Amino acid sequence: MVKTPRPVIGITPDINDIAEPETEYVLRRNYADAVYRAGGIPVILPYAADVDGYLESVDGVLISGGMFDIDPMLYHQEARKAYVVKPPRTAFEKALIECALERKIPVLGICNGMQLLAVCLGGQLIQDVASELENALEHKPSQAATNAHHEIDIVGQSRNLIGLGAGRYRVNSVHHQAVLPSEAYRMIAVAEDGVIEAIESSTGGFAVGVQWHPEYEVSPIDNAILRSFITAASEYSSGRNS
Repeated sequence: MVKTPRPVIGITPDINDIAEPETEYVLRRNYADAVYRAGGIPVILPYAADVDGYLESVDGVLISGGMFDIDPMLYHQEARKAYVVKPPRTAFEKALIECALERKIPVLGICNGMQLLAVCLGGQLIQDVASELENALEHKPSQAATNAHHEIDIVGQSRNLIGLGAGRYRVNSVHHQAVLPSEAYRMIAVAEDGVIEAIESSTGGFAVGVQWHPEYEVSPIDNAILRSFITAASEYSSGRNS
């Protein structure tokens, strides 16, 4: 019996604030560990101007989260307050997502990564949930992401997420910006206050975003999300190598 190779999953890291040449790429261990447990081979993707070489070598792309914002200019809005942005990281991840979508390479965006995926697909964002959404839940709690923070409802049948049935689940969202509705993607999950918590592209291959952090594996649906992503990456790998 021939053993199917694990798909290679490229994960985008953050960068710290130390000045050159001491700047470090930073990625929480649980991103890589969760990918490996789900059946993939995790590799970290340093920022590069040309992403084609990466996409010739990976079978899936995971856009990790981060404590910074997507520049409103990228989704055709004017900034309504001062934001913490990371232009080098966002430029790299934007190019990576757009090229992966063109090649139909599976993409999973987590937290900030979901927001950037939505922008790349043509959507816009709520710049600050607490100040712009009346009766909003606390989406950026002080407690650690190792705990579930609020409930979400699965509101759409996903064509990509295997075994994700309708229901209500507690998740560990940690964010202050959020995705606005768009015809470019379908809502898969929403919070009680109406904030979109999961999306998938309306067309094309596997392009899914979740606002919470499934790499912590604190919700019963986290495993289904990660394994669906790895399954899609395996299928892409098999198709490319056949």
